[in-house]
Amino acid sequence: MDKYLIRYSCLFLLFFITACSDKTNTLNIAVASNFEKTLQSIVKQYQKINKDPENPLTINIIPGSSGILANQISNNAPFDLFLSADTSKAQFLFEKKKLTHLPEVYAIGNLALWIPEQNSQGDCLKKLSSINTLAIANPNTAPYGSLAAKIINKNNIHVAKIIYTANISQAYLYTKDNLAQAGFIAYSMLEKDAKGCIQVFQDSTLSQSMLLLNKKAEKLYHFILSKKIQNLIHDSGYNTETRLLKNHNQ
Repeated sequence: MDKYLIRYSCLFLLFFITACSDKTNTLNIAVASNFEKTLQSIVKQYQKINKDPENPLTINIIPGSSGILANQISNNAPFDLFLSADTSKAQFLFEKKKLTHLPEVYAIGNLALWIPEQNSQGDCLKKLSSINTLAIANPNTAPYGSLAAKIINKNNIHVAKIIYTANISQAYLYTKDNLAQAGFIAYSMLEKDAKGCIQVFQDSTLSQSMLLLNKKAEKLYHFILSKKIQNLIHDSGYNTETRLLKNHNQ
């Protein structure tokens, strides 16, 4: 994407969330792209049990790469809650903004290499030698892309063309729509009946932290950490060992 288009898109996004933040019963949630679909399910459940006909709650979900979202928050974008795809960005913001709530790990992601047109047997990494185009999220701003780049370098993989996308959702769409022959994507994005060669990679760098930026989002923050929602997150393709460490039952 052209750098000027990215710049104007970000300005539009900031204008949008600033306008939304004027509403008293509105929450603006910044979320890493890989977790957007799961967060939508969580928000639906949360709104069902937190109905107020006289003052209905509006929750705006703003997805993006963790690095870009963290930069916007660092520059005072009006978000109330930040769900990153790693732990370092939430920790950095916690220290910079001198917040009171420590970041909490809400999920542990899994990276997947997906080659839709290859059979499911064998090592998918070795099959990349016959691939011309590979999609990965920008390693500089997306934790999933950073891990993918490390795997590519460690295994000395050479592909004719690597397509760097703005976030992990775009890497998934490029692969799904055959704009790239293979892609490193978030495992949670794969449909249950997905075909092709799929190889999953687990790594501690994909521990995903949540940061409370505004006290008005505290109830949702604890809801996400509740046993019920941690089970939902687990069923969505994430590891959630952290739910055993703390009890946030509602």
